[in-house]
Amino acid sequence: MIRRKDEMRLQVRDNIRGGSGRIENLHIFEPEELEGKCTLCSVFELDPGDSIGGHAHDSDGEIYYVLHGELVVTEDGTEHVLYAGDASYTCGGSSHAIENRSGKKASFMAIILP
Repeated sequence: MIRRKDEMRLQVRDNIRGGSGRIENLHIFEPEELEGKCTLCSVFELDPGDSIGGHAHDSDGEIYYVLHGELVVTEDGTEHVLYAGDASYTCGGSSHAIENRSGKKASFMAIILP
């Protein structure tokens, strides 16, 4: 399946999971297109100060892959600064949050696996 950028659904969401800011969420593929193998495949754009609040992954796992800029990922209460090319994976009841504390835009890909 080929998906052109202009065919992807852009969603703008406020205060995701109790975080702050208005965040652009570009859905690369929709869950029903991924045959149950993935429930989210998106790119998120975060302006300075934007964040996604803390949440746990009990029955699934989520990959964050930083595409551009610098982001702070808090995993089980421990902060990690991630740069373009860095990744995290949260599963097994662990929790995470992500925040742009830099002075520039940042983006990351998020993939949720069942």
